[in-house]
Amino acid sequence: MKADSIYFKGHSCFKKDWAGFDTIKPINVIIGRNNSGKSHLLDLVEALCDGKLFDREWEYRFGGVLDGESLKGVFSESEWDSGNLAGNLWDDHGQYFVDKKITWEVIKNEVLNVDFPDGFNRSHDPDYSHLIPDKSVEARRSRIEAVLHNPTHRLNGTAFRRLFADRDIKTELPITKLALGPDGQGATNIIRRFITSEKLPRDVIQEKLLAALNSIFGSDGQFSKIEVQVHDEAQTETIKDHWEVYLGEDTKGLIPLSKSGSGLKTVILVLLNLLAVPKIEGKDKSQFTFAFEELENNLHPALLRRLFKYLEDYAVNENATIFLTTHSSTALDFFGVSDNAQVIRVLHDGESAHTETVHTHSNLIKIVSELGARPSDLLQANGLIWVEGPSDRIYLNRWIELYTKDRPQGPLREGRDYQCVFYGGALLARVEFKSPEDEISELANLFQINHNLIVVCDGDREAEDSDLKPRVKRIREEVEKIDDAHIWITDAKEIENYLPGSVLSEVTRLPSLPDPEKHDCWESYTEKNMGRKSIDKVALAISSTRYMTKEVMEGRFEWEEQMKQIVERIDSWNGNS
Repeated sequence: MKADSIYFKGHSCFKKDWAGFDTIKPINVIIGRNNSGKSHLLDLVEALCDGKLFDREWEYRFGGVLDGESLKGVFSESEWDSGNLAGNLWDDHGQYFVDKKITWEVIKNEVLNVDFPDGFNRSHDPDYSHLIPDKSVEARRSRIEAVLHNPTHRLNGTAFRRLFADRDIKTELPITKLALGPDGQGATNIIRRFITSEKLPRDVIQEKLLAALNSIFGSDGQFSKIEVQVHDEAQTETIKDHWEVYLGEDTKGLIPLSKSGSGLKTVILVLLNLLAVPKIEGKDKSQFTFAFEELENNLHPALLRRLFKYLEDYAVNENATIFLTTHSSTALDFFGVSDNAQVIRVLHDGESAHTETVHTHSNLIKIVSELGARPSDLLQANGLIWVEGPSDRIYLNRWIELYTKDRPQGPLREGRDYQCVFYGGALLARVEFKSPEDEISELANLFQINHNLIVVCDGDREAEDSDLKPRVKRIREEVEKIDDAHIWITDAKEIENYLPGSVLSEVTRLPSLPDPEKHDCWESYTEKNMGRKSIDKVALAISSTRYMTKEVMEGRFEWEEQMKQIVERIDSWNGNS
C-alpha cells in the first residue's frame, strides 16, 4: 500500500499535534520562525527516504488510495469464502475498493482509527445494495488493515542529502573516499578529485558547476575558472599540505575561498549536492531527495531568487525532490505562486509544534506578519505595468511570454515578476507619477504604490503628425523622470492595431484579412473588413493570443523594440540583468 500523505508526532518539538505533508511536490518550502521546528520536520523526510519509519517510536497518520495490487494480496481472485465473506473474495469484495481514499494511523505497529471508504458496510449487488452483517464488515476490515501496517511512499529508497544552515567549505587534507557532509565537510576534496582524477568527469566541475554558478550569480559575479592548490607552507590562515579551492575572475585573478563570502560557499555546496554527488554515488538525479536549510543566510535577495529559480528548474527537469527550510520572505514571495511548489507552515505554541499547508493568499499574508515582514515587503510583484484595461493586460502578458519564452530561465510571469494594473483610460487625467515631495494633492499619485513601473497607453493619433493628448504628454514627462521606469505610447492608434491580419483571420475564420494600418480607426477596420460595427475587445484579445507567435509580431511597427525595453525593465526589477 502506497501512502500519499504522511503526518507524525512524538518527535522532538512535535509532541502533541500532527505535523507533515498532504502531498510532496518538486519543491517543498517549510517556513516558520526561528526555533519553530522546521529542521525537525526534515527528520520525517529522511525517515521516509531510508524506509525506516517504524524503527522510530513515532506515531503516524497516513492517507492514500487503495490500489488493486495491494488489495489482491488480501482479496485473492482465486479464493472463495463460504464463511463471513460469502463468495469470491475479489469479485464480490476487493474490486469495489480500488481507487478509494482511506486514512489511518499506525501507533506502536498497530493500525488504528481507520477511516474506511463510503459503502464499506454494503453489498455491491447492482440490483440490491444492502447492509451486510457486522461479521462480514469486520472480515473486510481485518483484511484491509493487513495492507496498512507497512505503507510505502514514493520517496522510499531515494537518497537523502541534507545541507545544514551552519555550513562552510574549508581547506582539507587529501583523502581517497569522497563524501559530502551536511556541514560542507568533504567539499574541497570532491572538487579536487573531479579536477585531477582520471576516473571522474572533470567537466562536472569545470563546465557544469561553473556555468550554473555564473547563471545564479548573474551580474553579481562571473567566474572564469575553478582550481585547487595545495599550501606548501603553513601560514597564518592556512595549514601545510591542505588543499584549497580557488575561483578565478577575469579582473581579479584566482581568489581562495577562504577570502570569499559565505554566500558564495553556500551556492557551491548546493551545486555540489545537485551535480557532483549523483556522479559520486552512481545514481540518477531523480533518485535523490535534497534538503537545504536556510539558503537565505548571507545571500542577497536578487541572487537568492536566481538560486530558487535554478532549484525549481532542476527539480522539474531532473524529476528530483527538494525541501527548503526558511524564514525568508523572499522564498514565500518566489514559491508562493509556483505550480511546482507548496508552502508548509510550522507553528509552535510554546509547548508543541504542528504544521499546516498554505493554500490561500490570506494565509500567506498571515505568514508575512509572523516572519516580521509587512505585506508591502512581499506577496506583490516587484514592479507594475499600468495599462488602460483588461484587453491590454491580455495582450501584454502574451507578448511578454512570447518575447521571453526561449530564455533558459523560462518566460517572465505576471504575479511573480510583474503585475498588470488598470488606470482606466480617460482616468489618466486624474493620476500622476511623481515623488511625494512633488505631488499634487488633487491627483492620485500612483508612483507611491510601486516606483518600479511601466505605463502603456494608446497614442490615439489619426496621422503621423497628429499631436498627443495633453494628459498623455504630462504622464510621459513624469515617467521619464523616474529611474528604471518606462512608458510606451503606441505609435499605432491603439493596441488592437498591432494585431496581424493573419491572426485576425484565424479568430474570425475570414480569409486573407489585411494587417491593420498604423492609424486605422479600429471600428472602421472591423466594419470594412469583418462586416461588424463593433467587437468585444476582451473576447478578441483572449481568442487572438492563441494564434500569436513571436515571428508574426516582430514586424508590427515598433513592437519588438518596445518588448525589448519592457523586458529589460522587468529583469532589472527582479535582479535578472
